[in-house]
Amino acid sequence: FPSHPHRGFITVTYILKGGMVHRDSLGIKQSYGAEKRHDSKHVQWLTAGAGIQHEEMWDIEPDMQDEGKLLWSSSQELYQLWINMPSDYKMSKPNAELLEAYPVASSTSSSTIPDNTTPVVKENNDATTTTVVAGEYKGIRAPVDSPTNVSMMRVQLSKDSSWTHNIPSSHETAIIYVRKGSIQIGTQRIPPHYTVYLTSQGEELSIQSLEGEADILLLSGEPLREPIASQGSMVMNTQPEIQQAYLDYQLGKMGLPWSEKLSDEEWQQHVKRNPSLY
Repeated sequence: FPSHPHRGFITVTYILKGGMVHRDSLGIKQSYGAEKRHDSKHVQWLTAGAGIQHEEMWDIEPDMQDEGKLLWSSSQELYQLWINMPSDYKMSKPNAELLEAYPVASSTSSSTIPDNTTPVVKENNDATTTTVVAGEYKGIRAPVDSPTNVSMMRVQLSKDSSWTHNIPSSHETAIIYVRKGSIQIGTQRIPPHYTVYLTSQGEELSIQSLEGEADILLLSGEPLREPIASQGSMVMNTQPEIQQAYLDYQLGKMGLPWSEKLSDEEWQQHVKRNPSLY
């Protein structure tokens, strides 16, 4: 994805295989992903705010089983999720931060968890693993600073294991995506690659893995109750604000786009010559 602009929301990029290389109009370069070379930095939390241009390119290296081979593959898999920002935050200062996987015990106090991490909670003799990107799981809160009340968790279950979670009552939307395996909620079986919208009935969510390991993504959040307008890579409250966002981009207020073929030195010089106003 060569350089392109954003305004008014947050992108969360969670790498499951492979990796990404990010460069932006603020002069920030980041490499992150799911491989050993990424040192557990597996999630990027990008606040577009008032405006940012960024480039997202694959971090291509041979898969572990192909290292040293003449013919090799580079597997890539990720989630990218967009979080709308409240109107009061849409013109905030843009920023890009990497989040590192951080194993914690289920009894860990949230106050001891370092910034820029995603707590990883193993339970039931390692039968379940919960990675908390945003929100709170059984008293363990992700330290990322989110302007909205959202939860974002990856849950991995071994065969014939169960997982429970109390979704906050203020979260009127809750979605599960089944990446791998099959799960059961109540009497309903959900196969792989299905998306489930949960009702607000009940207090506790209980999930059972079926037919082997399961890997799911749970998203929930409290509604902003604001108008929303979106077009392309901008998310605002009204159509005139969308038009203004693209006008500001065209006027170079978010910096000027660059070629992904530029070296790091050439890209840095370009950013200095064409600085973002934000």
